[in-house]
Amino acid sequence: MGDVKKSLKDIGSFMKLPGANLFITKTADLFNWANKSSLWPLSFGLACCAIEMMATFSSRYDLDRLGMITRASPRQADLMIVAGTVTVKMGERIKTLYDQMTGPKWVIAAGSCAISGDHYRHVYSVVPGVDWIIPVDVYVPGCPPTPEAFIDGIMELQNIISNGKSNPTFNSVDSERPNINDIKVKKKEILFNENFIDGHSLINKCKEIKSEGYDYINFITATDFEDSLVLTYLFTKNNNNEKVEINVKLDSSNKIDSITQIYPGAEWQEREVFDMFGIKFENHPKLERILMPDDWVGYPLLKDYKMEQAKLPYRPSREDYESWKTKL
Repeated sequence: MGDVKKSLKDIGSFMKLPGANLFITKTADLFNWANKSSLWPLSFGLACCAIEMMATFSSRYDLDRLGMITRASPRQADLMIVAGTVTVKMGERIKTLYDQMTGPKWVIAAGSCAISGDHYRHVYSVVPGVDWIIPVDVYVPGCPPTPEAFIDGIMELQNIISNGKSNPTFNSVDSERPNINDIKVKKKEILFNENFIDGHSLINKCKEIKSEGYDYINFITATDFEDSLVLTYLFTKNNNNEKVEINVKLDSSNKIDSITQIYPGAEWQEREVFDMFGIKFENHPKLERILMPDDWVGYPLLKDYKMEQAKLPYRPSREDYESWKTKL
């Protein structure tokens, strides 16, 4: 623990007695000193800012000297550093981890995305600041913040804990929001006319393609045009990297046969297209959302989708968010 007198001098005083030393302080000050001197952060990262957080905890910066020991379990951690973009789907997981942490506990929001959503804050899937989910004690700005900024934020949190004046920021929206509204969006006509096949012949066409040696499916994607959705499939021969593309124009039902029996790798790609465009793949083994929460309303990559639709409780409307900013 090093020089004990130097370490404790700010929270009490030493008295030298015959044959012993006496330290006088308040119980609350002693507990705050212990808390701030032994922060155990959860090893938890979301996006690119987590790389800077990893660098901060590497040997170069030696955070062990500040009493920082990362823990892999929230039940042994008392500090959460939210580093990266917070999505609505991840919000529930963040809240669960926070609830499982021991108390007293603290939160640092590191980086522009964790603080405000940054340039993603009005995107359908992003929470405009982690303080809409859990209370935040310290904000560390930057895109990304440097390791020195991380350390500065940690030391600021230590000052807050030692003073016993933690007043975290927490935002919430309780009002209900309507479902997605229809909006008019200018759409483009189909700009390509090659390699189109009839949707009813998709299975036979895929069997033919695979028999010709195209045994790898690169991707399945869709495009929203004026009068219909167009599915695009790309296949590759592994031996010479030769590729073939096919396109299918869907009717108003937006249904097509699944090709998972022919190309097992299509299973998650079809789920992704279903999640984003609402295309239903018949006979798919597990056609459910893969990116968005199960109760999400609408399909985000359709051109009539309202990008700034609120998704409570973790994503408020833009009006809520802008109103909150004016109060700062």
